[in-house]
Amino acid sequence: MNTPGQQTFSILDFWQIVRKYRWYLILPVVIVPLAAILATFFIPPTYESSTTILIKETNVLPPTVQRGLQTGQTRRAESNTEILDPLASQIKSTKYIKSLIAKLNLPVSEKLKRSVAERAATMEDVSPAELAENLLVEYIREQINITMTGFNIITITVSSSSPVMARKMTQTIAEIFLEESLAQELAGIQGNISFTEEQLDVYRDKLYEAQNKLKQFRQDMIASSVEEDTTTMNYNLKSIFSAVEALDIELNDSDQKKTGLMISLLPYKIDFATLNLPGEIRKSKTELMNTIPKLADLLGRYSWRDAKIIALNQEAKDLSATLDQNIKEYVARVYPDLPSHAQDDLAQYLILETNIEFMQNKSAAMEKSIGKIKYRLTRDPDVEVTLDRLQSEVSRYRELYNLFVEHSQYAAIDQSAKKIEAESKYMIVKPAVLPLSPISPNRKKMLAIGIALGLMLGAGFIFLKVMIDDSFKKVEDVENFLRLKVLATVPRIATPYTTSKQDRGLIYAGSAISLLLLAAIIFMKFRNG
Repeated sequence: MNTPGQQTFSILDFWQIVRKYRWYLILPVVIVPLAAILATFFIPPTYESSTTILIKETNVLPPTVQRGLQTGQTRRAESNTEILDPLASQIKSTKYIKSLIAKLNLPVSEKLKRSVAERAATMEDVSPAELAENLLVEYIREQINITMTGFNIITITVSSSSPVMARKMTQTIAEIFLEESLAQELAGIQGNISFTEEQLDVYRDKLYEAQNKLKQFRQDMIASSVEEDTTTMNYNLKSIFSAVEALDIELNDSDQKKTGLMISLLPYKIDFATLNLPGEIRKSKTELMNTIPKLADLLGRYSWRDAKIIALNQEAKDLSATLDQNIKEYVARVYPDLPSHAQDDLAQYLILETNIEFMQNKSAAMEKSIGKIKYRLTRDPDVEVTLDRLQSEVSRYRELYNLFVEHSQYAAIDQSAKKIEAESKYMIVKPAVLPLSPISPNRKKMLAIGIALGLMLGAGFIFLKVMIDDSFKKVEDVENFLRLKVLATVPRIATPYTTSKQDRGLIYAGSAISLLLLAAIIFMKFRNG
């Protein structure tokens, strides 16, 4: 018997061993891959569909409005993991999956029903329907995979035994993600709008109430002074009161129209704060504003129907018409790329802005005229105090009302901007498509694994057979073991070793098994089409 420590093997020796036991290596390499391929026909196929969503950072607000909405805080850059983990948890959440089940009306499979029946006995507090729904949610969650490329591209992949269902589930979960993301983007700003609108209603009522008190007091004051010989002043006072009230109503309407125009112009990213009106428009505006102190001076001395006042009002109308025309020409000249309706909205916005400033200044000047006429009508200290108190109350509530109007405008602008940003922030760049071939079972991969496993089995069997074989193979083995010199050798055949009957039987059996496996594979291939 050979002593392992004294054995020496050359490459030729290894080659002879491989040649002798070559069928022990060939048969596993053939049989195992064929068996692996045949097994794939009995494994249910799995199809996979995916969609890719691009998350963009958008900003539709002009810089000045954006600065008014920002808090000034800066955010640190987030890593891919910090971005992906919340998104994956969001997409795989129970809420999303239940919505997916409801939209597609996904049934509970027989396998899940059997699992429910097995667990229902040990979970008596949970109803079978609830248990089935939870198991279905967990099963679908395992079929969803979320990956991320870069920092703004996510891929949603869903696997299913049906290619159509894989595409539908992928498409639906992406739509749910977009809908919920939009709702979350608008949730915070919607709460701010609701609070602002509530406060706006409260202070609007208080302002109207204070204005009505002031109006009633003025009327009572005029009525008490009718006995005096001040007919012209009383008429002027009534006319100015009516004009101030009309200006208040027109101011409120103009503010609302201005807000609506600003929102409609948001998609065009016009920075209103940086608009630089030309000199001719500023000159016309200055001339229009100069008519206000003249009007205040005339109202204290002449009747509202006086020719001087009528002429001054007509002059203001003409200047306003000229200013409006200059603004329209300016917008058409500076913004030729805007659509016609957007040019009209921008021109109307600038006109309203000028009119609001004019009406505010005119209202303030007329209030001064009212004070002068009132002083001439009566010098009663109690009347003075009451009138000042009522006017102060109106001014205070107007300031609060205007403050909430401004907040409401910013909130409305922010909501519109957030909606536009959210709708354009999430973009499906690669929609879900129908998978044409299953990802599992992968026959190429199974074939490679089968060949590797066959090689390992064959090599292991040959190694074991060589280790337990204690016969002499070479002259050197005899000399080393017996310590005797070999005088001569008689070769039996031309090849190193002889194939025994046992080996031939193994070859025949292995060949038959291989042929049977090959026939079975061909049969399954034709049966499955």
